[in-house]
Amino acid sequence: MKIENNGEVKEMLFNNSAINIKFPKTENIKKKYILNSDILSEKFNEATVLPIPDEAPNEIPRILIKSKGEHSQVNISPEAVSLETVYSDEYVKKWSLCEKYINSRVDDLMKLTERFSEGTYNYIGVVVNLFFDDIPRDGNKVLFRNLFGKEAKDTLDDLEVKYTYVENEKYYVNIILRSAKQFDDSLSGKAGDYNDDNLKLHTIVATIDINDRYSYNSFKGYVSKKENFKEIMDLVSMVINTKMGSLIERGDY
Repeated sequence: MKIENNGEVKEMLFNNSAINIKFPKTENIKKKYILNSDILSEKFNEATVLPIPDEAPNEIPRILIKSKGEHSQVNISPEAVSLETVYSDEYVKKWSLCEKYINSRVDDLMKLTERFSEGTYNYIGVVVNLFFDDIPRDGNKVLFRNLFGKEAKDTLDDLEVKYTYVENEKYYVNIILRSAKQFDDSLSGKAGDYNDDNLKLHTIVATIDINDRYSYNSFKGYVSKKENFKEIMDLVSMVINTKMGSLIERGDY
């Protein structure tokens, strides 16, 4: 996906996404899933139920379910359900395809979580990771120059900047910009492998994390609802389509 800002074209490539649905702790989560497993049967394979004791920490998934194309996985714990997706082929360059893929599966995911939590959610979130394909080198220095208006010192090895905004007095919009290096895939991991001679790409990556945890943190008795998911996805698309260019170029939201 390309965005244009100040006459410059930026190529965004989408790595992966995660849909996170948090709800009050549910007892007997494995049994409840087995009784309702037919909800995911059209688009997902049979589940792997992990031999994890009930007294294990609530955040540890008890059930893993791969999609039939194995591009995504559902993770189920006593207090959360997530859908993690890795993109490939034409999806990498088109957010509209990624968005369509997510939306085609989230309804079934919501139906399942309603059986766990009786439709009561703490908060819902969407996370998207992407990188800029047309920034192949010195991502740390490019980001520093764009954000701070001056050249970085040669000793700058890495850079990470996080912005947190509140949209509609309801949602956190978290955006992390950072430099990232990619090395030759054939490296053995031995000392000295990760030097500039083996560097394939030094670019800028972005993480977009939008959720209604602001409301959950701020308002007593707050209960999220599945309708919030669409609003969150609309905000994700808004950031991708209209905000990323100015963020990368000037740090403006």
